[in-house]
Amino acid sequence: MAENNAYIVPGIGYTVDRSLLYFTGRIAYNAGYHRRPITFGRFEKGVKGDPEKMKRAFIQAYNKLNEQLPEDASSGDIFISKSIGTAVSLQADLKRNIGAKHILFTPLNETMHILKLLLEQQGSERSKDIIVFHGLADQWAPDNELISSEACECGVAYYEVTEANHSLETQNVMTDIGNLKSILDVCAEFIKDRSGDNSL
Repeated sequence: MAENNAYIVPGIGYTVDRSLLYFTGRIAYNAGYHRRPITFGRFEKGVKGDPEKMKRAFIQAYNKLNEQLPEDASSGDIFISKSIGTAVSLQADLKRNIGAKHILFTPLNETMHILKLLLEQQGSERSKDIIVFHGLADQWAPDNELISSEACECGVAYYEVTEANHSLETQNVMTDIGNLKSILDVCAEFIKDRSGDNSL
C-alpha cells in the first residue's frame, strides 16, 4: 500500500517548527502519514503590502514546493499549510490535479481565489476535504468579510479565531493556549476521518 504524505507548508515568516504546523504535523504523523516538511529558503524583505514582492514570493514558494513534491503525490495525501503556503499548496494541487486534503491556516485573499478555481476544476464535492482557519485581526488578510463569505461560497469548513493575528495568536498567552487546543481538536478530527485511523 502506498504511503500517505503530510506536506507541511510554511509561510514567509512562520516556519514548520512553530506551533500550528508542528503540532498538526505531529497529529498527522500519529495518524499514519509520513511527515514531509517543505522549505522555501529566504524571501526578500517587505513583502506584506507590496504586490510585486508578493508576486515574486509566490513564484519562489510555488517553485520550491514543486521541487519537493514527489511525482506520485495523490489524493491520499494532505497539505497542512500556512499563509502564502496555503496559496501555493492549492495551486500545486490545481495544476497537478492531485486531489489531496488541505488544512489552510490563515489564508491570503489570493488563496481564496485559487480555492474557487480548484473546486471548479475538481468538483464542488471536494469542499469536504478542505478546512480554513482565519484570525479576525489578521494583518495580512484584514478583509474578514471577504475570507468568510468566500469560504461559505466554496462550502468549506471555516473557523474564525476572535482577536487573533496572522499567527492565530492574541495578546493573551492563556487564551492562545486554549485556542490552539481547540484548533488542534478540529484538525485531529479532520485528519482522523480522512486517514481511516482511529487511534489518535
